[in-house]
Amino acid sequence: MEAIASNAAAVGKESKWTWILLWMLLLLSACEFVVRGPLRFPYSANWNDLAQNYAATRLWLRGQDFARPENFASLWDEEVHATVSPGTTRTHIAPPPGTLVLLAPIAVLPWQAAKFVWPMLLVAAAGTIIWSLARLVGFTRSQPRAYGFVAFCLALAPFHTGIAGGNETILVVAFCTLGVLAASEERDIMAGVMFGAACSLKPHIGAFLLLYYLLRRRWRLLTAAAAFGVLLILIVILRMQVAGVPWAHDYFHNIQVLSANNRIDDFTSANPVRFLLINLQVVFYSFTSSATSANILALATGTLLIAIWGYLTLRETGNKTELLALSTIAVIGLLPVYHRLYDASILSIPACWCISELNGEMRRVARVALIIMTPFLFPGAAVLQQLARNGRIPESWLSSWWWNGVVMPHQTWFLLLLALALLCALGRKHSQTVSKIIFTG
Repeated sequence: MEAIASNAAAVGKESKWTWILLWMLLLLSACEFVVRGPLRFPYSANWNDLAQNYAATRLWLRGQDFARPENFASLWDEEVHATVSPGTTRTHIAPPPGTLVLLAPIAVLPWQAAKFVWPMLLVAAAGTIIWSLARLVGFTRSQPRAYGFVAFCLALAPFHTGIAGGNETILVVAFCTLGVLAASEERDIMAGVMFGAACSLKPHIGAFLLLYYLLRRRWRLLTAAAAFGVLLILIVILRMQVAGVPWAHDYFHNIQVLSANNRIDDFTSANPVRFLLINLQVVFYSFTSSATSANILALATGTLLIAIWGYLTLRETGNKTELLALSTIAVIGLLPVYHRLYDASILSIPACWCISELNGEMRRVARVALIIMTPFLFPGAAVLQQLARNGRIPESWLSSWWWNGVVMPHQTWFLLLLALALLCALGRKHSQTVSKIIFTG
């Protein structure tokens, strides 16, 4: 009896210290989230990731050609009292048309008010991501893992970077996680609307998750997503038709200009901040020095990973691997096409699977995957780039292959490792399912 009592006391003491540690981590991550996220949002500055979409949407609401650079310059002078040359790349706006409808509630506000409301909306979106994923896996307040998951998400650098820059990616991921939650509850129409909204803002994020539902033949969900996306586009077109404003020529001309002259999105050495991108083109260009080769290799790698994922997903019956499959394709989707660090906020999905599986059959893979994600708790590339600018990095390092091909794009390498780890988990799940069928059949 004394031994039992002693063991119980030891377990209770361990549990107590576990909770103390979790609350400390939660407090520290929350403080980091606030300081590096909304407090860094440039309230006083008049240029952030919201600016162009805000201007385009406000012009559209007024019934003006939202893609005409002269209109942008005029509105910016009126709203912000700042002069912008129509000849600069930043005035050539070409957002996905649905963006104009979704951002209308923000664009009806004056710029100063919009700058105040927008970061609060992004913070609320981050909270929505955490809540929807926690509900998806059934986390409760009594589970230490739930607090660990919240702390991990709050500490993710992509959340901080996205909110600080005013980027809509956080909102896109919130739509995606709400869609995943609705789909798990068989609310296909609601799920489709959420994914339709996500794809209307950033199709290169939401579309990869929709691949899972395509393989699962969730036609109602897919139809709702497509219908909602088309509806948003039709609303944009109808508004321009009612106003009698031709806009298509300027819109597609802006796409051409941005494709040819937008250095900030370029993965080659012409872009001084290219290592802030996390897609595979950055890595392959460092070794090939050819943009064409880098694109081919990145797309080929992405296609191969998607094919393996699709095979394993199709072979698995039921919904037991749904979150794992969605986590895997979410990571793979970051690799073959353009993405910046804030887009990695979608790592909250695999983080949720890993933490929910820490005591499950896949706990070893889950722990490894969670360790692989730890570099995304830090803005590594941005810090290294700043050190290089300040002359803190030896010149011999800056011109070496290992610095440009391994160190600077290290987060891209970790994404590739994470994708492979999650694919291994999918493969093991499939093998376990086959074994059960054989031995019980």
